[in-house]
Amino acid sequence: MRGRDSLEKIGGARDYHLRRRYGITAAEADVMLAAQGGLCAICRAAPAAHVDHDHATDAVRDLLCFTCNGGLGQFKDDPAVLRLPAEYVERHRGEPEVALDPPTGCTTTPALGSDRRERRGSRPGRRSTDRHDQGEQSRRRRTAGEADA
Repeated sequence: MRGRDSLEKIGGARDYHLRRRYGITAAEADVMLAAQGGLCAICRAAPAAHVDHDHATDAVRDLLCFTCNGGLGQFKDDPAVLRLPAEYVERHRGEPEVALDPPTGCTTTPALGSDRRERRGSRPGRRSTDRHDQGEQSRRRRTAGEADA
């Protein structure tokens, strides 16, 4: 109970977390949320549930949804890097898929998946990662000068 009482003195777990991690109070976060209409500052579609901050300066920016906050983190908050995926998507938006014929003399490899060709010398039901029988392992260890385990 001592921990719960201490937590209540400082305003509860949410306030403690926000003060410790971002330097803001729960009341300040609530004001930010109201100013944003409860929605993510980037996509304006999902509920804003995460405090976004600049990792270099620790300055709080806005409140974001889980997806937008994670996306910024994945692209290291770098505007130049963030522009690249946007340009990529714009470049491919609305364009029909173009099937290119392979150049003359090219051999095509089978697609990965269930329709790929059988491996040479493979036995049905056995994968290359399966362990060999103990006798073969012991023989290999003896040949290599290792003791049986």
